[in-house]
Amino acid sequence: MQISVIARKTSPLCYLPNGKFVYYRKGKIYVYNNDKVERNISVITCWKEKILGKFKLAYRFLRLGIRTSIALNDEIVIISIGNYLYEVNLYSEMMSTGYKLDEHVRPLFFSEIKGIEGFEDGIYFGSYVGDLAKIPMHIYKREAENKWTVVYTFPDNAIDHVHNIIPDPYRQCLWIMTGDFGEAAALWKAEYGFSKVERALSGNQKYRGCVGFALPEGLLYATDTPLDDNYIQLLRQDNTIEKILPIDGSCIYGCQWGKDFVFESTVEPNGIYKNQIDFLLKWKKGPGIKNNYTHLYVGNPADGFKVVYKLRKDWLPFCFKFAAFLFPAGENKTDTLYLQPIATDKHDLSLLKITREN
Repeated sequence: MQISVIARKTSPLCYLPNGKFVYYRKGKIYVYNNDKVERNISVITCWKEKILGKFKLAYRFLRLGIRTSIALNDEIVIISIGNYLYEVNLYSEMMSTGYKLDEHVRPLFFSEIKGIEGFEDGIYFGSYVGDLAKIPMHIYKREAENKWTVVYTFPDNAIDHVHNIIPDPYRQCLWIMTGDFGEAAALWKAEYGFSKVERALSGNQKYRGCVGFALPEGLLYATDTPLDDNYIQLLRQDNTIEKILPIDGSCIYGCQWGKDFVFESTVEPNGIYKNQIDFLLKWKKGPGIKNNYTHLYVGNPADGFKVVYKLRKDWLPFCFKFAAFLFPAGENKTDTLYLQPIATDKHDLSLLKITREN
């Protein structure tokens, strides 16, 4: 595979249904097609984003920029900035006034639900917060521009937060991935429009995940635990787990790339902080993190997975972000994979391009 740098301090956002690639750089969203920029739209107006966002360490420490996104259609993308959700029309260059979420709540990922019995088609996400207070966590659905409604709420003390919602057309359900510790680390199965939501598997770090894909043979996902060994694995119909490949750390991000699936390994601490000082000065890796490298795994259950690239974490403490690879949302049907290394000693916050070799 051939690897090249497209631009520095640039984040992959999503693919449009028409296959065009959308990325973010220095306050603007860019539409990229056939190795050319078609258009760009200014989206950042906040002084903090405009001024502090120019400095890489402030950008990382304050978690500035667009946190996650999804294409609504070929013209509109939904983006998450701070605790606001905005909609950006890529052609009229208009940006919505935004929908304000509760303080500290944001989506880790958006999910498109389509064709699942009992569920309305649309864009969904679950509450993701850093504070593990086990307050009630919600699942939201987009109803219209700047209008999101709560369609399900987890009760008190059930979970810490929602990682991801994965539609499964083969079993006509949604898989809800939650974290982080104890019974909160779980795979939930939702059916019939959230009228039935049950823990399928819980109480073990091997059920803690952030990214997964529904396949005919089961749910393919990678574990997300800094506390124990991690694997790319398959949850089969009978709720048994088949371990496919051990990986070098927890996995937060991934994507589909043609017939293959892409996972990364993250370099992070154990996720348990005694106080604010401990958070700021944390350098020690969690026991489930095997080394100081973030790895890129590409493959599928039939052909297996292999490491195609890796980068070493930089010297900064974990409050300046974990070392990881970030990918665009949406299915990528091209021969090109875009990704952004984060907190690495090489290519930090740059947009990389990986091309399959013929």
